Amino acid sequence: MKIKIVNATILDVENSKVLEKYTVCIEDSTITFVGENDNLFSQAFVADRIIDFEDDILCAGFVNAHAHNAMSLFRGLKDDVELQQWLYENMFVIEKYLQPDDVFYGTQLGLLESIKSGITTNLDAYFFPKSIVDANIKLGTRCVCALGATLYEDRYKSLKEEYISLPHNNDLVSYMAYAHSIYTIDTKGLEDTVFIAKEFNLPMHIHVSETLGEIGDCVGKYNKTPVQLLQNIGFFEHKCLIAHSVYIDKDDYDILNQHNVSVAHCPASNMKLGSGIAPIYSMLQANINVCLGTDGAASNNSLDMFREMYLASLLQKVNLHQTDIMSAPFMLQMATLNGAKALNLQDKIGEVKVGYKADLIRISTKDVNMIPINDYYSNVVYSAKPENVKMTMVNGQILYENGKFADFIDVEKIVFECNKAIKRLKNESKI
Repeated sequence: MKIKIVNATILDVENSKVLEKYTVCIEDSTITFVGENDNLFSQAFVADRIIDFEDDILCAGFVNAHAHNAMSLFRGLKDDVELQQWLYENMFVIEKYLQPDDVFYGTQLGLLESIKSGITTNLDAYFFPKSIVDANIKLGTRCVCALGATLYEDRYKSLKEEYISLPHNNDLVSYMAYAHSIYTIDTKGLEDTVFIAKEFNLPMHIHVSETLGEIGDCVGKYNKTPVQLLQNIGFFEHKCLIAHSVYIDKDDYDILNQHNVSVAHCPASNMKLGSGIAPIYSMLQANINVCLGTDGAASNNSLDMFREMYLASLLQKVNLHQTDIMSAPFMLQMATLNGAKALNLQDKIGEVKVGYKADLIRISTKDVNMIPINDYYSNVVYSAKPENVKMTMVNGQILYENGKFADFIDVEKIVFECNKAIKRLKNESKI
């Protein structure tokens, strides 16, 4: 299908520019033209559908660089406790009873919320990866599926079988090798994860240095910080993305910079679990690529990238008493381009650019909370909410427009199955 978008206000995040009265031409899944409305190519482009943006904002879809979408099933299940209690006394207990269909529908529930929030790509780390992949393909969303959430007895063999069994010919899906953390997986299991990454040339993902307890236990046991331990194991020999990193120091920065490791900052989840404020401004000063993640809706409790941008900016300002850091244009870059880099998709998504995939969102400039527009970037980062998203497109396919999901997305079925699943899970787990 050929689509032409006209009268768009494009936010060029790479150059922090605003491009007004622009046209974007899309053929099937790919952007084929970006330029001013009066360009001759634009005028000659014959489209199946022309969408007049009426000066609304067009930008690349958000990249959620750390998510557990099926944990939307557990939204509000246990609030107001710290991470270890939340994990060991609640999440790990109920997750033992998960079935593939629970993850299939729970993932779709998370994706519905993500689509409405302008998130077009997720790094999803959870159980039953085939269910995750199937859910994303069914809804038409882009996914990097992280393999290795299950604590296998023979981790190398199981991870290899898991990877080989999954689809590898769908443009919407790619993979990472994943280990939950250094406190749930022993060093042999972490080494097996590295072996799989080497064998199949996969990027890697792990939760790192999320709490002071994790740091203390690691230093006490290994006389190393979690970052130093992972370096020794070889975890950073392939492209790697680590999540949270609330407690890392200058020596850790040097290691992450040396190995070109990216960090997924999850401000809402870190705040809600009382974990702390990640020193992302210092990471950025150390030339570390920092992107944004929501974490799961069980610890957030929303999948809202607007809120993550807002919190990430303001937390650094107040923590360092510096108002001139973490600007709105940079925050939008973290939510798009930096996320694409972290997921090894920087030549494919994250920008409105010829040759890139048409993963695009439309943000209203006419809703009352967006008026007046003295600064487009400021409005998107500090004022906008998910309800300001008027269109979400992935791979050239419109999944959400003007308050309605595409006809092939069965919202009622997803909601019904999720309600049925959580009722059964709570009954079986006694939570």
